[in-house]
Amino acid sequence: MTTLFGDIKIRRRMYRDSRGKTRFLLDEAMGLRRGSQASAGVEKLATYLCSYLSFGKSAQLLAMLMPQGISHTTIHRLVGRVVGPHLEEEAREIEEVYQDGVIPESQGRVVSHLMVEADGSSIALQREEEKRGEAKIGIAYEGWEAVGEGRYRLREKTSYAGMMDGERFWEGFSLVLARKYDLGKVGQVIVGSDGADWAKKGAEWLGGIHQLDRFHLLRALRRGLPEEKVMEVYRACIEGDVARADGLVLEAQLKAKGELRQEIGRVRGYLLSNGPGLRDYRLEVGFGGMRGLGAIESNVDKLIANRLKKRGMSWTKAGANRMLRLIQLREAGELDDWIARRSGGRKKDDGGEACRVEAPAGPPTSLDHVWLEAGLPALHGPHPNRPWVKALSGLCQATSARYPHTPRIPPTKC
Repeated sequence: MTTLFGDIKIRRRMYRDSRGKTRFLLDEAMGLRRGSQASAGVEKLATYLCSYLSFGKSAQLLAMLMPQGISHTTIHRLVGRVVGPHLEEEAREIEEVYQDGVIPESQGRVVSHLMVEADGSSIALQREEEKRGEAKIGIAYEGWEAVGEGRYRLREKTSYAGMMDGERFWEGFSLVLARKYDLGKVGQVIVGSDGADWAKKGAEWLGGIHQLDRFHLLRALRRGLPEEKVMEVYRACIEGDVARADGLVLEAQLKAKGELRQEIGRVRGYLLSNGPGLRDYRLEVGFGGMRGLGAIESNVDKLIANRLKKRGMSWTKAGANRMLRLIQLREAGELDDWIARRSGGRKKDDGGEACRVEAPAGPPTSLDHVWLEAGLPALHGPHPNRPWVKALSGLCQATSARYPHTPRIPPTKC
């Protein structure tokens, strides 16, 4: 097994429980997964690194940090083993919620406004029928808090990402939000998007209002309209005066010729298809403490582009989906929990809890300490000052303190 202190070899007994299932009690006590080639600490470090860097760069960095590194293929397998159970559990919960009507457990947070934004980013594919695919990402937040003069950050941000169609995306994202919020009591949900059909449907899923992203609106206007017309049309749009905005664009279209006229026609179609989302949502809910939407663009860059798009990367759909889910778990602070859950011994439905050894009750007997009398030559070997030897010594002392009925164990015993 590869650990943060180097490769080690472990010998342990295999037991059978009352149901005939084999168990390694030492593995369960130490949090080791059966057949694992890496400790939980190595898995945590490797998965964190590869959520920011490529698998090859992560392997190179681990080789510099550890006595014996691990290969990029091993890191790739670790990601699948950590993320795979999360994807399977989500698929099972979606089926329970949307087919069986099971209500998911929720923290029950209630807020007056919940901002939700969604967008997609095209990534290169390999070993797939298509050459490119769309990675979808969504963020939800409760508002903004100042972090400096003119600088703000999102409050209580929740992220969701994956390689999937629009309906599956909103099934998963709404499930994530339902675990955190009591959506039936949330005051107003505002869904921001670039106008893509799948993204706009989030307003229907969450029972909110749609807001067209202002960055995409201005980009569309500047693409076809004369500069002197852009801000006039933009003001009409944010005021919700779709008829006036359409009239101004039509006037410019009639004066234009050739390709420019066709481009202005596309701008006009874009405005009409997003008519309900042009009006500034703050005209509906009020301006007090509210800011414009548009945080999704920077999140697309930080959560998708930096890891999945640059340096000539290409992915299978399944591989990209696993990486997006790894990033999602990292951003939510849940990656440690899933690594611990995967390597923490028996699961809840295994028919019992992980092995626990309790201190013997009653007065001590002459046999109470026999099971602890196991020699550890490493503690009095040639390397007593190495970190892993000190760690073993500390474990021995902790074990001795846990069982007060047994004689004190010398540093060379455990």
